[in-house]
Amino acid sequence: MIEEKGLTLIELICAIAILGILLVVAVPSITDSIDKWILESTARQIVEDIRWTQHLAITKGVTHNFDLNITNRSYRIRSAVIQEPTIKSVKFNSTIANISSSFRNHGSYKRLSFATTGNPSQTGSIVLTSKKGRELTITVAVGTGRVTIKY
Repeated sequence: MIEEKGLTLIELICAIAILGILLVVAVPSITDSIDKWILESTARQIVEDIRWTQHLAITKGVTHNFDLNITNRSYRIRSAVIQEPTIKSVKFNSTIANISSSFRNHGSYKRLSFATTGNPSQTGSIVLTSKKGRELTITVAVGTGRVTIKY
């Protein structure tokens, strides 16, 4: 007799069933991790861009603005000089379900301005909420302009 190598249909179905069960157990954990990662990386990017706005104000000797547009789910960095173009513009990831801020309104934007000394115009915060309900708060301290993330 010749020995045949391979899988029977029953063995194949059992292997697929076991893989399916493992996926059902693992997928919620993976999606939670992705949600958390996107929220944290978005917050870190905002913090770095606020710090960069402060740096630009100091090094260029011109007031610079960090403008948050909650309606369009975006923010921009630009000089206070009207003729100059926007330096950077960023759209938020769709995983971020809600964005709120305590910065003052300036038209359709919530504006944080940095003077040439690096001092922010105000203190305030930005709150990011993911679709899964996780929340991070980015706070800008008055006087120093120190930016922190509260998990």
